[in-house]
Amino acid sequence: MFRQLPPIPKYDVIGILTRVMNIRICCAFLVVLTLAVQFFAEPSSAQTVPNRDQWGEKFNSPGAKLSYKEIGRAKIQRRTVITYNLFASGLSKDQHYVLCILNVGSDPKAVADAYLNGDGKVVNVLPDAAHHVAEDPINAKVFGGKGEPIQLALISDDDQSRVFTQIVPFPLEETVGPCHLSVIETGPYYSVVLIRLTGFQPDEELSIESRSENEGGQFKSKADAQGTDNEVLLPFVKGKRSGKARLVVSSKSCKIGIEFPWGSGSYQYQ
Repeated sequence: MFRQLPPIPKYDVIGILTRVMNIRICCAFLVVLTLAVQFFAEPSSAQTVPNRDQWGEKFNSPGAKLSYKEIGRAKIQRRTVITYNLFASGLSKDQHYVLCILNVGSDPKAVADAYLNGDGKVVNVLPDAAHHVAEDPINAKVFGGKGEPIQLALISDDDQSRVFTQIVPFPLEETVGPCHLSVIETGPYYSVVLIRLTGFQPDEELSIESRSENEGGQFKSKADAQGTDNEVLLPFVKGKRSGKARLVVSSKSCKIGIEFPWGSGSYQYQ
């Protein structure tokens, strides 16, 4: 049934991505690491991969940040593949880490050994001029559907240092004036979505109309002190295998809306 869940606090936005659904899906978002080791070889250390409810920036070590930079994109077998480099700050460069990944509908897993070079870039092999060893950066090559997030983490050998980030390579979003609305897939086939609203006035009243097929309604919400709001929607309708959902947000600042498919056939590689 199409319904809206209670607003999600700003600090828990990432957490909802790991808790709402735990369904395995064959067409889950994939990451390919270009490494000088076997594809998806087991990392050499035995760090504990964080549980789904322990992912997100609120679990970062104090002062730590994991960022990313797009370095290229290409069309491969009718899929757009984007390559990213990762950069960490606020973490020791003298430690060994494991790179972990969490995709929609999958369990978190460790995928590669990782180190930080002098600039904080995440690499698989550090340079060693004395032994004629060149640096080998981790190039994360990703593809997926609109609004689909990928969560990444670096975890140290002693589990005491950790940092998280989220990438949405193909945003499902709209912008009107200062207002921005984005839809993030949190359940397979958009069975659950996170609605992120930014750019509104602090504490601004919001009127939100949500409909999916012939179901839906209107409810009130309120932007926080930073002019943001987060809502979780379940667009599936009983007796329907697929459909379209529409969301319209009205306020004094702007009126903004978006439409997206759900269910069978809704997931399309970009």
